[in-house]
Amino acid sequence: MLFLSTSVSYSQKAKIKNDIGYIDGEAYCEWVRLNMANEASIRALNAEQEEIYVAYRNYADPVEVSKSNPEGKVRWMEVYFPGFDLRCEVENRSHKGLLKLFYQNNLYVDGQLNRENVERFVKKFGMRFSENRRNGNVNIIIRNN
Repeated sequence: MLFLSTSVSYSQKAKIKNDIGYIDGEAYCEWVRLNMANEASIRALNAEQEEIYVAYRNYADPVEVSKSNPEGKVRWMEVYFPGFDLRCEVENRSHKGLLKLFYQNNLYVDGQLNRENVERFVKKFGMRFSENRRNGNVNIIIRNN
């Protein structure tokens, strides 16, 4: 029984067409791609202003250099909820993958962004990429000799 419910929750089909995000053919939210799709503005279908802002982020980390990642890029998505002044970071995924993640975490309930579920989502993911970034707070020492 557990296997069945788990497989159902991850089998949604996500699609973004004409700035509308769909889950299993049902309109879920408005999804506007910005800045050559490196950013997105998201809101409920009936909302008048942006409720979620998403931006792809990355930095080079020498520790991450490998054959499959010669530049050592660490990639993630920053998710900001301006109405709640909350933000978090999730692993890099497609827009459709992020749409499914929002759906699976019930960010929209009855067509509205749900504060309690957003707070849970933010706690769940945190700011792990920024926090784990080496030399995130770079100190520059200038010596006048």
